[in-house]
Amino acid sequence: MPRSGLDIESFRRWALGDLTDNRNRGIFAEWLVGQALGAIDVAQPRREWDAVDLEYGSLRIEVKASGRSQTWNLNESATSRFDIAPRKHSWVAVTDEWLEHDPPARLADVYVFCLHESVPATNENVLDPASWKFWVIATQALDNELGSQKTAELSTLERLAEPVEWSDIQDEVDRAIGSA
Repeated sequence: MPRSGLDIESFRRWALGDLTDNRNRGIFAEWLVGQALGAIDVAQPRREWDAVDLEYGSLRIEVKASGRSQTWNLNESATSRFDIAPRKHSWVAVTDEWLEHDPPARLADVYVFCLHESVPATNENVLDPASWKFWVIATQALDNELGSQKTAELSTLERLAEPVEWSDIQDEVDRAIGSA
């Protein structure tokens, strides 16, 4: 039986209060990209482990996040790598269906890579879209250029796309699909 005085906001502050934490920063990056795309529906909470992170119209969007500052060493810049491994299996939350992919595949139409640049990271600068860089890359370009490669570093992203500001994500997603 719940104790009186328990509320969801205190849970959120406790569980998600440190935005410099890699997991929380990644979830925040998904929300940040979703806000830029107008793809967040608060009536449909985020679903952990879903096949893709966001749906933007009929497009499937995968959001990958990293930061120069890591919680275990906030004051030194770390090497950022992004997981882009093709998947052998995926779970579609809305249908509760497991899918097998043979050959393994990247399931999104577009990837949005998010790098939090501030060192040291703080909750305040994580919340500031100006402290992030974003690269929008069509999955077809990843497949063509990187094949089954499992990770991408910043130099790879820089070779494949120009970084954009948060306010330009939607235009870049639209452009990436138009040029795919």
